[in-house]
Amino acid sequence: MTTPITLEQPAPHSALRRLVARHPVAAFLFMAYTITPMFTVPPVRARMGNLLLDFTLWDSLATLFGVALPAFLVMAALHGRAGLRDLARRSFRWRVHSRWYFLALLGLPVGVLLVGSVIFGLAPLAALVNGWPLLFTLMLPDLLLRIVLLNLAEEIGWTGFLQARLQDGYGPLKAVVLVEIPFALWHLPFLLVDTGGQFSVALAYLGVLAIAQLFGRVVIMWLYNNTQRSVLLVGLFHAAHNTTINRFAAEFIPGPAEIGFLITEGVVVLAAVLVLVITRGRLSYTPNQEIDERRSL
Repeated sequence: MTTPITLEQPAPHSALRRLVARHPVAAFLFMAYTITPMFTVPPVRARMGNLLLDFTLWDSLATLFGVALPAFLVMAALHGRAGLRDLARRSFRWRVHSRWYFLALLGLPVGVLLVGSVIFGLAPLAALVNGWPLLFTLMLPDLLLRIVLLNLAEEIGWTGFLQARLQDGYGPLKAVVLVEIPFALWHLPFLLVDTGGQFSVALAYLGVLAIAQLFGRVVIMWLYNNTQRSVLLVGLFHAAHNTTINRFAAEFIPGPAEIGFLITEGVVVLAAVLVLVITRGRLSYTPNQEIDERRSL
C-alpha cells in the first residue's frame, strides 16, 4: 500500500494562480460546476451526435473538460510541472498486480451473477450460457468505451485529485463523505437531461444515486490505496460497475432493470462493508509513505 509523494509547492506568479493555489478544492469544484453544464444545454447537445453504443459526444466532453482538465489545471497551479507529471503518472498507472485487475473488472459481475442465482435459481446462469457471445460483442465494447470516453476522465478529477487530496488531510472515511456530496451534485445536469428536465424527478434519482455512490467510493478509495494510487484501476472499476448495471444485469438477470440495479448496488454495499470491517475503516491508507516506483509486482 502506498501514498502520494509530497510535492513541493512553487511560488505562483499570477494573481489567478495564487488564488487557485490558496483554494484548490474550491477552484476545482467551481470549474466542474460551471464547465460541465455548458455541454448539457439543448443547443450544444443538438450539435453533437451519438457515438457508438448510444454514447454521446457531449457527455464525454463534459466529463473531459469539466472534471479531468480542472484537476490538471489545479495541480499545475499547486505544484507546476511536477504536479502535472504526478497526476499523469497516477492516471495511467497500469503496472499493478493482476489480482487487482480481476477485482476491478470481474468482481462485480461475478458477484451479481452469484446473488442473482440465489434469488432466481439457475435462470441467470442459463442466460449466461446461452448468451455468452454478448460478453465480447456487447459487454467488452461497452466497458472499453466507458473507460476511454467517461470514467477515466471522471476519476482523474474526483479520485486522482479531490479524494486523494482530502484523504491526506482528513483520512479516508471523511474523504469518502466529503467527496460524495459534490460528486453526487455534479451528476444533476446529466439527470435533468435523462428525465427531460423534470427537476423533482431528477432530485429523487439523485438521492438514490448518492446512497449507492457513497458505498462505491469506499471501494474506490480502497482500490486506489492498494494499487500504488492507480487512477486507471479505479476508472476500470467505475466502468465495470456501469457496464454491469446497464448491460450485464439487463441481459442476464431476470425481471425489470430496477432488479439488476438493486442487486448490483447490493453487491457494492456488501463489498464496502467487508472492506470497512477488514481494514477497520482505514481503507488500506498509510500516510506519509513514499512510493517505491521500482517495487517488484
